[in-house]
Amino acid sequence: MFIRPLGYDPEKAKRLMAERGVDGIVVTSNENVFYTTGLPVTRGQVNPILFALSNQFPPYAVIHPDGMPTIVTWAGALGGHEFWVKDIRSAWVRGGTNEELFDCVKETFKGKRKVGIEGSAPYFVVQKLRSILGDPELIVVDDMFDEMRAVKSPDELEMMTRSLEITEEVVGRLQKEMTKETTNHRLIFRAESLLFELGATGVDHTTMAIGRSNPEIPEDIKPKDGDLVVLDLGAILHGYVSDNRRLAMVGEPSAGLREVYDDMVEIVVETGRSARPGMGFAETCEATEKRFEERKREPLFMSVGHTLGIQTEELWLSRDSQRKFEKGMVFNVELYTRADDDVFVGTEDTFVMEDGGSRQISKLPHDISVVR
Repeated sequence: MFIRPLGYDPEKAKRLMAERGVDGIVVTSNENVFYTTGLPVTRGQVNPILFALSNQFPPYAVIHPDGMPTIVTWAGALGGHEFWVKDIRSAWVRGGTNEELFDCVKETFKGKRKVGIEGSAPYFVVQKLRSILGDPELIVVDDMFDEMRAVKSPDELEMMTRSLEITEEVVGRLQKEMTKETTNHRLIFRAESLLFELGATGVDHTTMAIGRSNPEIPEDIKPKDGDLVVLDLGAILHGYVSDNRRLAMVGEPSAGLREVYDDMVEIVVETGRSARPGMGFAETCEATEKRFEERKREPLFMSVGHTLGIQTEELWLSRDSQRKFEKGMVFNVELYTRADDDVFVGTEDTFVMEDGGSRQISKLPHDISVVR
């Protein structure tokens, strides 16, 4: 197997480091090690063992001034594979990847003064960097990773599109299969089974809610007449996630509920399709509030939505954001309002930003399916 990153661009990393005056970066999070090297150390891989072993063999990457990374990983991961990265350090001994990292740092940053780190870097790593490099200036470069990861490569977009197709197929099947005897846990287990059956390598989330139950820590309850069922699901495909939300209802939805939901579908789709390159995230929020006002609906959102990629929520499309849409961004619009019976109603769809504007890549119809 040839292991490579799908979206990382060494030239862009080189440029961003030069702009910040950073001599290189020590990468400590699984997500960014995966992003910069392609090493499958995140959850939801075909075999997520490198993620599971991160407490004993933490993976690292060291980004050099030319943008090329060094991999530091458990030696058991290397056999029989070809790597895009040529400089690979490994260890068999528990904790040995830490020593390999620090040896690499000594070689790479000897005499250098500015070293980039992640805001989530472990305390012991930060302390060791200060010790072995003579108290260098450590610069948190999370914004650089945001800048790089926000814009997807064609390979990343293809993976995310396939991930979304799997998710939507599963949600569509659940809408048809669910009965009044399907408990919440059985619904979740069926969703997970279908994800793998259709080709997903992992489960990102199964946020299923029946009636007023809390989907974050789901209870195993049966639906009853009049319950609204939320089918919010996300697959992982080789490290890249998707996110989709559709509704079902036990019994026929009232005309009032359908009217509220139809308005929400229109707001979500209009918001996504109206985004364009150079438009600010905050500007999108303001425009969305006006859409709620025009339909006389109560806006209930902390953000209009979020970009996604290796993680479900990478950048929020929020009122306080200074970011703007760029070609290659993949984002979800996710919005809600309160119906007359005090139920939260909403939907979400995924879009990709192209030269002329955004393109919707969600395909699943927004119909509220009826559970009988």
